[in-house]
Amino acid sequence: MRSGNDRIFFKSGLRYFLVLVFTTLIFLIILGLQLLAVNITTFYYLGVTLMFLSFLMNIALDKFGFYASFVLNFLQFLAYAYEYLVMNNGAAPVMMAMTFTVMTMDLFLQYYIIRMANKIYEDWKTNRKERNARITKELEEEMFSRTSLIVNHEEMDKNKEGISEALGESLASSIDTLTTLPGREMITARMDRHIADDVATMQSARTPDAQCHPFSVIYVGLDGYEDLSREIGYKSMDLFIQNMAHRVREAALPSDMVARLVNAEFIVLSRRSMSDIETDAYARKLAASCMKAFESGSDKLSVSVSCGVANYPRDGRIAGELIAKAEEARLAVRDTEHGKVGKISMTKYAEMSKEMDRAGKLFEGKTQHEITSIFESAIEDGSLHMIYQPCYTQDRTLLGFESFMRFEHGKDLIPPQVFLSAAENADYINRIGGFSIDQSLKALALFDANHPGLTMNLNISTSQLKNPGFINMLSNAISNADCKLMNLMLDIPEEGLFTELPDIKEAIEKLSAKGVKMALDNFGRGYSSFNAIPLLPITVLKLDGNFTRNLATDANVRVLSSSVISLMHDIDIKVCATGVGADEQFDILAKQGCDMFQGRYLGPAMTLDEALDSIS
Repeated sequence: MRSGNDRIFFKSGLRYFLVLVFTTLIFLIILGLQLLAVNITTFYYLGVTLMFLSFLMNIALDKFGFYASFVLNFLQFLAYAYEYLVMNNGAAPVMMAMTFTVMTMDLFLQYYIIRMANKIYEDWKTNRKERNARITKELEEEMFSRTSLIVNHEEMDKNKEGISEALGESLASSIDTLTTLPGREMITARMDRHIADDVATMQSARTPDAQCHPFSVIYVGLDGYEDLSREIGYKSMDLFIQNMAHRVREAALPSDMVARLVNAEFIVLSRRSMSDIETDAYARKLAASCMKAFESGSDKLSVSVSCGVANYPRDGRIAGELIAKAEEARLAVRDTEHGKVGKISMTKYAEMSKEMDRAGKLFEGKTQHEITSIFESAIEDGSLHMIYQPCYTQDRTLLGFESFMRFEHGKDLIPPQVFLSAAENADYINRIGGFSIDQSLKALALFDANHPGLTMNLNISTSQLKNPGFINMLSNAISNADCKLMNLMLDIPEEGLFTELPDIKEAIEKLSAKGVKMALDNFGRGYSSFNAIPLLPITVLKLDGNFTRNLATDANVRVLSSSVISLMHDIDIKVCATGVGADEQFDILAKQGCDMFQGRYLGPAMTLDEALDSIS
């Protein structure tokens, strides 16, 4: 029997049972009176009454009412058959037909009720799911605002249109449980999405550079976190971190996204158009606000807060790289004046930034067609060509080469970040990518002819992997070059595998199935993660030069590099250190068990002719 909540008319079980029994008895009594009736009119009236009573039982008494009415109708049908066959009652056949009609109607009605009930149940489940999702969303939104820890409520009231992006981000991403701010994964994903949208917009624009939408990454952190934590205790430190989170969120504009990165360090992502002076002032305001977390009246702790700034696209085109550079800028000034702001231009990247700005003028203001013409001319006259950097083992045996593209425009050497960015923005990356593959595979065939077994590492972009025709193009290039597939390795950038894996997964799996070996390139350039590495079909992990350059002077980097190498060896992945520029770096990495080495200390990048001379 259904529960009382499921029944339509009778919620009480006892009342339902009594009504069912009472209507059954009434039916039987009326049927008996009909069979005893002498008058034909009375006989018909009582028959119609039974028909309506049966119909009402079926509707009002749910499932068991249908069973009871059907059984009673069947009994009624047998009684009429007896009346006709034995008692020669001429009215009985009419009543038999009416009873059969009622039974048929009850069956169709019950079928319809069952179907309607199932539909109602499915609608109920859907509504319940939507309601639960709505309630969950409301609770999650309330989680942000329940103590005014994160959100500046006055600013929210004033800026309904400019409410913080942090509240709009899906909570399925990382939320820092201590502060309820977005975590590193969430803000990194947000930056990656901004960059991807920006690139897509520029690719469809007539003048790609004019469509670029820069943004600033401001890294705010407490100096001397570990020392202060040991002094006051980590439990107290957590309270200070929460207070800092509150103050940096209150100081930031609602349109900016604030995230906690680690410990007492925060990231503010601002997409507003600001001059360098305005950015400095904003960063100082954030740092000064954080300092107030350690003040109470006339009492204050002796602490300092510093910040660093990196800008897209000038200082990087990868979320992790932008954060890393903003952190480096902060570290350059953390032991000086409270609230001091470090910028990439204040670090060793200053000359590089100037060089990139100067080189970028080649493409500045150019239409997509004009940028394409520049590249086509460069390929034709040889100013865009390949160079090859050797790769060695611990005992300095030559393993092979990694190919790089070089662009020499007149007397200027255009940095790869500049011309690759222009190519990507102009939707030309697949064309020069194809040129790179053709030239590199032809070089590999020549290397094999002189020194069989040498390998070639090709740098592949995620844009190429997204191209549906890439695998066929690579297969054709291998066939045309007549080189060995076993000596080929594709270097896939770390940021592509971790941020765009769903888009390139199919291509990676097909390449792996064909026997193509792959390396994870640029590991350590940004905020790297070990979690996904065992799930990827890679055989080599390449440590970025930014990761290894401080090996001789920084014990933390040495410990980390040793851990990386050990972890990779545990899962049968070899490690190649790039950017090795001194014997101290080489010796440390060799002792830690690094498998392969690249860098100017072992051998500079060479043209094809120089490389052929070196191996012959």
